[in-house]
Amino acid sequence: MTSTLKTDKIEGVTSSGTVAIPNHVIQVVNQTTGTAVNISSSTPTATGLSLSITPSSANNKILVMGTVNGVFTNATTTGVNIDVFRGASSSDTKIADAHVHASYNTSSTDNQVNVPFMILDSPSTTSAQTYSVFFNRSNGSGTARVQSNGSESSLTLMEIAQ
Repeated sequence: MTSTLKTDKIEGVTSSGTVAIPNHVIQVVNQTTGTAVNISSSTPTATGLSLSITPSSANNKILVMGTVNGVFTNATTTGVNIDVFRGASSSDTKIADAHVHASYNTSSTDNQVNVPFMILDSPSTTSAQTYSVFFNRSNGSGTARVQSNGSESSLTLMEIAQ
């Protein structure tokens, strides 16, 4: 025997906006950028990915995920770090385990690099939270470029109910 539940609307007992369904996605915001950014130093530089989300509950988590695409040019053992910060600058809170190191060894050609990331953050607030992605060359020489040769990078934020 099967049962079917049909409804047009679900509301909380005390308020229409208080239905809690743990582990479901409440909201999603997304950004892509194709604007090229070059760096040839270890100074953190914005990729152009910066996005805000306002959690509906201080208990909810934010799933921060995306990918940074770029190239290394005329490099010798150059590495790139991709870091995600809760805030708009590299002096804000770096999210734990968001650090990625991609290393390539080349002397003359562009090497395409795709660095994905996924972090589950607990901001513990209902205030708007901005997440920003930065990159820098970690060692070696040469130039690292993101969003070059027509590539795009993306950032997606998902609020997850708890």
